Amino acid sequence: MIYRKKLLFVLTILLGMASFGYSQGTVTSPYSFIGLGDSYAKGNIRALSMGGVDIALRSPMYINMMNPAGLSGIDSLSFVGSVGVSMNNSTYRTNDLESSFSSANINHLAFAFPVTRWWKTGVLLLPYSSVGYEVNDFDDIDNVGRAEYLYDGDGGMDAISWSNAFSVNKRLAFGINSSYYFGKLEHSRTVNFPDSAYIFNSLVKESVHLNGLFFELGMQYHLPLNANNTLGFGLTYGNESKLNAETDYAAVTYLGDDTYNNNTVDTIRVWEKEKNSVRLPYSLGFGVSWVKKDKLTVAADFRFENWKDFKYLDSQLDLSNKLRANIGAEFIPESNNLSAYWKMVHYRMGFRYEHLGMKFADSEMKEYALSVGFGLPLRKSQTFVNLGFELGQNGTVEKGLIQERFFRVMLGVSIKETWFRKSKYL
Repeated sequence: MIYRKKLLFVLTILLGMASFGYSQGTVTSPYSFIGLGDSYAKGNIRALSMGGVDIALRSPMYINMMNPAGLSGIDSLSFVGSVGVSMNNSTYRTNDLESSFSSANINHLAFAFPVTRWWKTGVLLLPYSSVGYEVNDFDDIDNVGRAEYLYDGDGGMDAISWSNAFSVNKRLAFGINSSYYFGKLEHSRTVNFPDSAYIFNSLVKESVHLNGLFFELGMQYHLPLNANNTLGFGLTYGNESKLNAETDYAAVTYLGDDTYNNNTVDTIRVWEKEKNSVRLPYSLGFGVSWVKKDKLTVAADFRFENWKDFKYLDSQLDLSNKLRANIGAEFIPESNNLSAYWKMVHYRMGFRYEHLGMKFADSEMKEYALSVGFGLPLRKSQTFVNLGFELGQNGTVEKGLIQERFFRVMLGVSIKETWFRKSKYL
């Protein structure tokens, strides 16, 4: 049975790795044209079902993706693995129009294990951001006729992270997370004049390849109040980092209605592999938690990211700082009641509020979301199927802007196995 579960998890890992790159870039958002695109929510399915809290939490079962010090909760004899997927349905609306889109992506792929009793390590594969938009507009120009504008983008960034936690004692742990970011962002702008045979259409394409290192430090301190209750505190700091960028750029004029199958008249400007850079901003996070053993967990997080000074390819974008507040809870009716399955299920809920760091028409973009979830234990194993749901909205329809309302379904599997115990023979 143990070997069968190991094989199942390895196959899940390989399947996730094969589909990971294909799954990113499917999110469709009209605001993802800015900078690095829309950021993905970071965290395992358990944490996301609790509103995204995890900075002050540690667990022998779940891999902490918000605070590397949280890996200290893994025991010294266990291998822990986790994979998650997310399915999204979004509705975008203005005062006059409404449209809906659906997408899916890998949420995470991770495993962790002990190196020594005081050193735990893990490897994580995570999506970071996504670009996916298509915007059409038109205008009527005197003596020319109709002008059609098409803006579209695709791509995204992913991260491979090596996370380490070092326990000073049972209460205090420090962690460091080293991440390699990589990806490609593509943007194009097209202007067509369908009413005139004498005015050339134009196409501008930009492709940016990005890669670079990012480091994050973490700390956790857990204070036992009594035998069953523990108060936890967590801190994280992500340093400002530089991403290397190579840009391919082309601007052409052409005749014909088909943008990509046309008669090119003139190449206005072309360059390839122009060297540049993008700087990721520094971030600060703080979390607090209260855990009643095998019964109740309540936690709250606050995170700040300095996007106000963010520069994209040496261009200063009109962004503001990102702020996020999260609160969540998990309740277990009876953790050891094997005769009543639903009393062993872990019930979760949470809420988050975010300033997204974008301003349009003097309006700060904000996001609200309510989440619920369930940790479903598999009998005779230390495996959980985690199911989560999130409902929220961002943006506004005021001042001609776009509002998004979304519903997200999250599904994951977490496996804990004792792989490091020596066999005994009589």
